[in-house]
Amino acid sequence: IFICFIFFSNFIFAHGPSRQKVIKKVELDANQAMTWEIVSNFSDFSWHPDLIKQNSSGNDIGSTRELVFKDNLNIKHSLEKLNSERKMISWRIIDSDKTIMPVNSYSATLTVSPHKEDQNKSMLVYKSAFYRGFMGNDPPEELNDENSKKKVMIFVDKAIEGLKNKVQQ
Repeated sequence: IFICFIFFSNFIFAHGPSRQKVIKKVELDANQAMTWEIVSNFSDFSWHPDLIKQNSSGNDIGSTRELVFKDNLNIKHSLEKLNSERKMISWRIIDSDKTIMPVNSYSATLTVSPHKEDQNKSMLVYKSAFYRGFMGNDPPEELNDENSKKKVMIFVDKAIEGLKNKVQQ
């Protein structure tokens, strides 16, 4: 019994990465249908302002898109869910330059709903969940929880700003 307690005690104090989340909710100056048309097109992420090149294998579940951002930083996504009825799309990072997205097991889900008071507007919820860029204990500063979350928030904020600009055209 004593040995089990020591093992269990050590297990309690072990510290690895914790799941992080970034959730942003924003009102857009476009109706739900227009916003969904843009967001649901997995092949086109051009609304992110730092994107310089993209290549996609399609809009079906399992499709991939390779994104090249400023400074030739790359991210590769896989389309995980696309539900037109619920106006929800979800993707996962399958490869990423750790400079732009210092994360592991990153997934994003975007949901578009009608605005409650104005049918000419919509609400976007952008949810990201991930682990820091370094999965072991004692991560270097650029791959720790704080920096990983900061980089994800910057990325998501830029994507939302780009989407706002696109729907206002």
